[in-house]
Amino acid sequence: MPLGRPRRRRRSGHAVLVLFLLLIGAGAVGAGLYYGYSVLSRDLRDRADQLESRVTEQAEALQESERARGRLSVDLEEARARLRYVQTRYDRDVPAGEARRLNEMINRLLEAGVSADRLAFLIQAAETPADCDPSPTTRQFFVRVPDQGVSGSAVAFADRRVTITATGAGATDEEGRPEAWFDPAKPVEVLFSRLGGETEAVEGVLPVHHAMVVDGAEYRFTVRASRPGFAEATATRCAFP
Repeated sequence: MPLGRPRRRRRSGHAVLVLFLLLIGAGAVGAGLYYGYSVLSRDLRDRADQLESRVTEQAEALQESERARGRLSVDLEEARARLRYVQTRYDRDVPAGEARRLNEMINRLLEAGVSADRLAFLIQAAETPADCDPSPTTRQFFVRVPDQGVSGSAVAFADRRVTITATGAGATDEEGRPEAWFDPAKPVEVLFSRLGGETEAVEGVLPVHHAMVVDGAEYRFTVRASRPGFAEATATRCAFP
């Protein structure tokens, strides 16, 4: 029996050592877990702070964007209002159509030295009923088509003091093939040439109208489409002014 006692003591010391090692291991594991938890918690807090900061920045940016959008809307409405005002002034102050053409003629005559009183007299004279010949003169002529090599002809009025010619765009058939005459549905340029070289041009879809003063008389011209390739010019002689 005395021989077995040292063996039990050795076993007891061995158990204490194992327990001690287990405690050390558990403590190390616990310390590691605590350290890992601390690092992870700190990282999560940092990420949460960063996300919160970004959310705040984006919220502020969104608010600034809304304010900028509001300012742009106000600026846009003001620009539209100014545009409407300018358009209204333009429509009111700038003539259009025939009024614009007459305004350009008046300005050109004023720049050429014609007095405003003379122009006013002529405009007022236009209110007087016209004294015109009862029988207008009508003549036909061929309209020139330069793209198709078609030459034109001319007609003369006022004792050959005024010659009329015209140039138009070529007509095509239903299959798009060119024809040997002008297309009356497209604009035509009509030239009114005075004896001596001065020429006045009028452009537009037929019929076109023009008036000229020749040797103290007013000649009123109307050029309209006639049979294929031809136009007819009608001249009426009236007293002037």
